[in-house]
Amino acid sequence: MKKTLALLLAALMIASALFLPSCSTTPKDESEAGANLEKKATEITLSGSGATCDASSVYVGEDGKISINSAGTYLITGTLDDGMIYVDCVDAGIINLVLKGASITNNDGACIYIRKTQNAVITLYEGTTNTLTDGASYKFDNPEDTEPDAAIFSKEDLTINGTGSLVVNGNYSNGIVSKDGLKIDNGSITVSAARHGIKGKDYLIINGGTLTVNALRDGIKSTNYDSQLVGYIEINGGSVNITSEDEAVQAVSAINFNGGEVTLGSTNNGIKCDGSINFNGGSVAIDVEDNALNGFAINKKEACTVTISGVPYNG
Repeated sequence: MKKTLALLLAALMIASALFLPSCSTTPKDESEAGANLEKKATEITLSGSGATCDASSVYVGEDGKISINSAGTYLITGTLDDGMIYVDCVDAGIINLVLKGASITNNDGACIYIRKTQNAVITLYEGTTNTLTDGASYKFDNPEDTEPDAAIFSKEDLTINGTGSLVVNGNYSNGIVSKDGLKIDNGSITVSAARHGIKGKDYLIINGGTLTVNALRDGIKSTNYDSQLVGYIEINGGSVNITSEDEAVQAVSAINFNGGEVTLGSTNNGIKCDGSINFNGGSVAIDVEDNALNGFAINKKEACTVTISGVPYNG
């Protein structure tokens, strides 16, 4: 009987531990989360023509190129007048670039160039505004190169999160580009681009935040034709406002509106997709001079509100 009672008590204690909230390991608010992030971060302080950093994983070149060669969290503050953050990590792990009031200008190249890493994250620190501005022309080591071609350019999967603000001025070509997948979880992001605003080759997923894009070509797009599993755009939440001269939203396999508030304005097609355009939730307002919708198939559920000004459909 005593053995049975002891077993029952032990089981109850385990069950209670499972269902009690783990308050000791969860930050109380974002300020605490930010403080914890700073504690484990390697600090890079931008200072006009260069930067200071005590870590061996960071090399500051005389040309303003700040190279990071190891995974980890890097807190970037200050102003860089003419240079870039260059990531080339051979080790496994995630690199997290935390922008805390950072202003980076590169007169002839990308402001952030993520060449190699297992996974990349850019975190916009709470309560800060960060600005990235590239030049109208790029200088390449090899004259035959055409990349990077954006103020933020990543060859790896890239996630942008945090609740701070980011202003991207893509004067050369594109604003933000990932040659793999691109996910935007949060933040207030404003992109101006001489060509395309935001490109995720494998996919572009928007989960939240406030996104404003002004592009002279396409607003947001996904471009991988390899299979039906890639080349898609998914908007799950947040506020998305796009103004473009060409397509506002363009993808290969599918475009899914699952939530959020989306406003599109274009002098060409509003939404263009070789596959299906699916209105599943949220609201979408389209104001175009050409066709609002151009797709192989268009599906709409009652949960999604769609407003169109212009020619409704071509496809």
